[in-house]
Amino acid sequence: MSLKLVVDELIAEHGTLTAEWREIEKIINEVKHEEPKTKEEKYNFLKPVTDLFGKSHLFATKFKVHEIKEERFVFTEMAERGKESLVHRLLDDHRRIDELLENMRRLLEDYRFEKISAKDLVEKILKTHQEITKIVSEHIKIEDQEFRKL
Repeated sequence: MSLKLVVDELIAEHGTLTAEWREIEKIINEVKHEEPKTKEEKYNFLKPVTDLFGKSHLFATKFKVHEIKEERFVFTEMAERGKESLVHRLLDDHRRIDELLENMRRLLEDYRFEKISAKDLVEKILKTHQEITKIVSEHIKIEDQEFRKL
């Protein structure tokens, strides 16, 4: 597979991943910020939480596959062309995003096993989501610019 084909595929995936991340944001915005009390409130709270759990796991898996392609094909080429510091920055972004996605998964597990309240879950998930969004936005912008130069 040629480098150009890989780069084109990765840039296209950026759009797909960004759209999926926005869908996750919509689900987060559906989650209520109060502690559910009645059965109906619990269902209404749990519905978006379970959607969030599934979609965030799926996103994390797709993102990991995307990272592997970047690291194996494109980052190697960038390093050979003298862009080692940029490659280290992008690899650090991957590591931080992975950690934050894992943190998001743990928060959902903690809520599932009643280790944290619904209110704590929502507050922490929102904070984590905002951190990931900031990193991903900057990361994709850099990659889109740099990958096109290859």
